[in-house]
Amino acid sequence: MADLSTDFLGIKSPNPFWLASAPPTDKEVNVRRAFEAGWGGVVWKTLGEDPPVVNVNGPRYATLWSQDRRVIGFNNIEL
Repeated sequence: MADLSTDFLGIKSPNPFWLASAPPTDKEVNVRRAFEAGWGGVVWKTLGEDPPVVNVNGPRYATLWSQDRRVIGFNNIEL
């Protein structure tokens, strides 16, 4: 198998495939599962010694409007 390991600005990773800061990285258990599944890294949503509880249990959508005020789409601001 090919060696996909990377070294970016001193951060070593077994491969270049990382999970972005999004709902899949909001809990430690999800991050552990990602590494077990082979992901190369994770960008945490919040990291701290004792961070406040962040509620991510709701839609985070914004409406995209046309100039004549018709709805033309939605933007998921959580991702």
